[in-house]
Amino acid sequence: MRSRRWSLAAQFLVWQLLALLLVLGVVAAITVQQSTEDFRSSRQTRLLAVAESLAATPVVRSELVEGGNRRALEGQIGRAASLSGARRVQLVGLDGTVAASTDASETGTRATLGAPVAEGRSWSGDLSIDGEETVGGQAPVIGDDEEVLGTALVVEDYPPWSDRLLEAAPDLLLFLGAAAALGAAGAFGLSRLIRRQTRGLEPADIARLADHQEALLTGIHEGVVGVNGVGVITLVNTSAQELLGLDEGDVGRSVTDLDVHHGVAAFLAEAGDSDPTLIVVEDRTLVLTRRRTFFDGRAVGTVTTMVDRSDLLALQSQVSAQASITDALRAQTHEFDNRLHTISGLVQLEEYEEVVALIADVNRRRTEISDAVTRYVEDPRVAALLIAKVTAASEVGIDLSIEPESSLPRLDPAAAADVITVMGNLIDNALDATRANGGHESSVRLTVEPGGAPRIRVADTGAGIAPEDIDRVFERGWSTKPTGAAGRGIGLALVQAVCSRGGGRVTVMQGDHGAVFTATLGGVELQTTRRGEVPDECDR
Repeated sequence: MRSRRWSLAAQFLVWQLLALLLVLGVVAAITVQQSTEDFRSSRQTRLLAVAESLAATPVVRSELVEGGNRRALEGQIGRAASLSGARRVQLVGLDGTVAASTDASETGTRATLGAPVAEGRSWSGDLSIDGEETVGGQAPVIGDDEEVLGTALVVEDYPPWSDRLLEAAPDLLLFLGAAAALGAAGAFGLSRLIRRQTRGLEPADIARLADHQEALLTGIHEGVVGVNGVGVITLVNTSAQELLGLDEGDVGRSVTDLDVHHGVAAFLAEAGDSDPTLIVVEDRTLVLTRRRTFFDGRAVGTVTTMVDRSDLLALQSQVSAQASITDALRAQTHEFDNRLHTISGLVQLEEYEEVVALIADVNRRRTEISDAVTRYVEDPRVAALLIAKVTAASEVGIDLSIEPESSLPRLDPAAAADVITVMGNLIDNALDATRANGGHESSVRLTVEPGGAPRIRVADTGAGIAPEDIDRVFERGWSTKPTGAAGRGIGLALVQAVCSRGGGRVTVMQGDHGAVFTATLGGVELQTTRRGEVPDECDR
């Protein structure tokens, strides 16, 4: 069974009580020592006064000689002991032997003195008698001829340590009680403060949570960046460090001070929730999502997750191109079905000359479309896309033409895939806009700038883009198409990502009858046009 851990408040209280007990022990030792010093100081003075009084007694001065009256001396000793409360009172002869004492068995023994008798001076201080520490006072006995006859010694034992401790006990208990009460109140208040700052977690919970968080943040593939309410970085996991070029030293810095892409910095600095946002950073295509974090109902910061979608974007570009060609082939299949049904009917009617004329017309139109494309486009992959798009446009009554100044050489597969992605999405948007506005024209211009980078221009007779929407054209998820339409809000965002990945850009500007989109691959402008209501050029 798992043992119950002590709460933070209990641990604080126990440690504070232990500290108080330690302090109390030190205070008790100091108190006892001070009590001993006070006892020594006061008793030395009193015992010396008693000794001097005894030494000045006429009976002692006359009888403390060889052959003197011992009984008279004993009477004076008993009187002095009674008045002073001393344990031991002795009269010592000039030779240092005890002449009279409160303990008759000590008579004739060597006395323990603080100063030699012959010096004839008073003394007070500590004496060690029979291994016991005592305090005493010593005064010389002076005869009428001013000669030293002996000395009077008054001795008192130190009280036991227990008695001195008990004497100080009331004060110590008062101090202990007051300190314990203050310590308990302080421990409780401190634990409440710490619990509030640690979200009510105990130390073991905090340690366990920190271990779990470290394992989680280190193990996940997505980058995670935490920002507090004042825009300071509080967390950057390993994946985020790799994606953004940060390190542990950036924790604690303001977002505005980070050396990261301006789009990423602006995204991190914002406080609200966000939908997935695509940002191209050098050769990486990052998808960022931001969520606010709350405590006690108030926002305390944001957590941004990010993932590298460069490989997925490349795959999506290829899928988009293939889907575009597939749609065109589907339209052609539908057209050929109609042609085959017509030929079948003419054969049944035995109108063979009409069959030959129809086949010649179909072949001529296919040849015209192929020639119109391959005359300007040498790359077979891009040419196949354009042939399919022209055919699909003709099926819905739109004339999609390639302008005479267009020119595109053979490309490597990677470059061709990017051109197909950009061109396919922009042409699809142009055809949708033309059809929605009841127009009948769209055009494509393909050029190659010096240095080998392709540039494309597509025009239509659509309704254009409203000025208030110009800044949102390339946002992922934004579209003029109806909600739920296939591919809604993806095409232009994909175009921008492909162009930016290669160091290019995409712009939109006003045309004669629609909107003009311009995109650059490999640092050179790649341009698509849609005529409409756009008043200004918007470089994205």
